[in-house]
Amino acid sequence: MINFAKLLRDRSGSSAVEFAVGAPVLLVGLVIVTDVGLAVNDRMNLDQSVRAGAEFAMNDVDDETTLEDMVKSAATGAYGQALGDVDSADIPTVDVTRLCECSDSPGVAVSCTTLCTGEIPPSIYYDFVASRSYQGIFIPDFTMATEMKVQVR
Repeated sequence: MINFAKLLRDRSGSSAVEFAVGAPVLLVGLVIVTDVGLAVNDRMNLDQSVRAGAEFAMNDVDDETTLEDMVKSAATGAYGQALGDVDSADIPTVDVTRLCECSDSPGVAVSCTTLCTGEIPPSIYYDFVASRSYQGIFIPDFTMATEMKVQVR
């Protein structure tokens, strides 16, 4: 005959039961934190890639296609034909736009060949926009995007 009173007072094995209940919760939490960390890392990589492209623009690289390739290269570690070896989901979508503005009318785009008031050449800006999708483990898939505008003259 089983003595239920003695069985209820017995505490041996209680830590194993606590572990069996708590371990799955902790593991799911660990996976979620890892997933968030990977998403933050991907976002920082995208931001750094756009900064690298802006740095090239400030160093007199004035071809938008070349600047787009530089941002993709910084994001993936591959350049030119080697981009074909990279998973297409890892290559960000990049758009670089060159625009010119006169200092006396900010926000109004003008032709880069015209002169502004006082025979001053217009300021040249490059607008970098990059986006990439993130496929998470627990986090729903989302698109991360970053934008940077840099003045080179």
